[in-house]
Amino acid sequence: MRWTLDDVIAAAFTTLEAEGLDRLTLRGVARTLGSHLNSVSSYVKTKQSLIETMADHIIGSVDVTHLPDEPVERARAVATRYRDALLAHRDGGRLVAGTFTGTGKTLRVADTVVGALLDAGYDERDAARLCWSIVYFTLGLTQEEQTPAGDPGRSFHQLIASGGYPSLARIGEHLMVTDSFDDRFHYGLSRLLPPRD
Repeated sequence: MRWTLDDVIAAAFTTLEAEGLDRLTLRGVARTLGSHLNSVSSYVKTKQSLIETMADHIIGSVDVTHLPDEPVERARAVATRYRDALLAHRDGGRLVAGTFTGTGKTLRVADTVVGALLDAGYDERDAARLCWSIVYFTLGLTQEEQTPAGDPGRSFHQLIASGGYPSLARIGEHLMVTDSFDDRFHYGLSRLLPPRD
């Protein structure tokens, strides 16, 4: 059977969901396809090129149509859809982090955010920096959300009680609140994208 790049990418995402990013390999994708390694490597030569192609597909799935007219709300909507696209895949945040494919799919999302920021009145330099800040914040929070974590409560409280971290002791009850990741995301985005007068 003759496989296409779309077949390879679909198999790669199936493998990612089953195995996770650390165990994602070209051979594993070939197994998922029920084919030989050559069927995969004829489209993607290395694991890194596979990851970059997958990242491009994730970012390319972000819908930049039917957005709010108000520019700040437009940027906020794209950022929210970007996070949703990352969360739609196991290890999606970590997979996308550190890749830069610079293809039309990736640039289309960035162009939409920057356009909204420029329309909101940010100058060119601030629009560029704020776009990066939104991307980095979203990637970082999503990676944490997708990483299983233990309960840091006891060790955290012991360290705070040691007296070595007076500023953290002052905010301890707030730092360890059980805000959902949705709450953290929307709070952070509201600080990055406050309403403009």
